[in-house]
Amino acid sequence: MESNEKRLFRSAQAGDANAFGALYAQYANELYRYAYAILRDRHAAEDAVQEACIKVYTNLQNIRKPDAVKAYFFKTLQNTAKTLLRRGAFTVCGAEIPENSPAPDNTESTASDRTDLQNALLRLTEEERQIVLLSAVAGFTSKEIAVTVDLTAGAVRSKLSRSLEKLRTYLAEKECAK
Repeated sequence: MESNEKRLFRSAQAGDANAFGALYAQYANELYRYAYAILRDRHAAEDAVQEACIKVYTNLQNIRKPDAVKAYFFKTLQNTAKTLLRRGAFTVCGAEIPENSPAPDNTESTASDRTDLQNALLRLTEEERQIVLLSAVAGFTSKEIAVTVDLTAGAVRSKLSRSLEKLRTYLAEKECAK
């Protein structure tokens, strides 16, 4: 049985703009949070998501596997955000966690905790940060991340594990210093 996502994808490829809108709606919040984490500006994130979605829509025929459409959205958004940053349209390139993103374990996160997490993410390389954000914000599997960052799934799992350990170490040091 074909999933709803695959049906929407196939309809969108056939030219149904409403199907594309429904497909986009499935990822809209995740795309925005991901863009915001990269650009750290609400308006920039909205612009990046809009520009990436236009690119995905115009290149829909190039996607061969319906299962790859989510990764294609995020890869396009990642490239769009990088382009905006290179153009100098936005001067901030970090990893802020958006205010509307859920706190771990459904608890309220303090401003201090949020700042500590932002600082911890900034200690990672750009590639490590992308992997962590795709996993934590977008909920991607290692296979989906691999497609997005052009690595093998095994390399993604290894880098994710090392990156999360770096984050834990930094946050533990900050906690001990308090």
